[in-house]
Amino acid sequence: MYRFEPGSYQTPSGFLPALACFKIGKNKVESLDYILTNTEIIEPNEEKAVGIAEKSLSKAFKNSGKKGNEQIIANSLKADGFKIMENPKFAK
Repeated sequence: MYRFEPGSYQTPSGFLPALACFKIGKNKVESLDYILTNTEIIEPNEEKAVGIAEKSLSKAFKNSGKKGNEQIIANSLKADGFKIMENPKFAK
């Protein structure tokens, strides 16, 4: 089972819409599994980038129906331009 958290990923050019994907394990312990970013969109405003990520995530879950089909969610996010980010760097 997974949980997504919308956010942004800062680049020198601006902010990318981003989704952190947390894997939910035993005893509901969450661990960061991967980050999805949309590299097709660079926003100068962080809040706008987060809003785009929220909108795409909401649409993906709406498309997936009541059961939350993971493949439909993945396909919807991919269609919106989200890709797994290789070697993300995190602020300290």
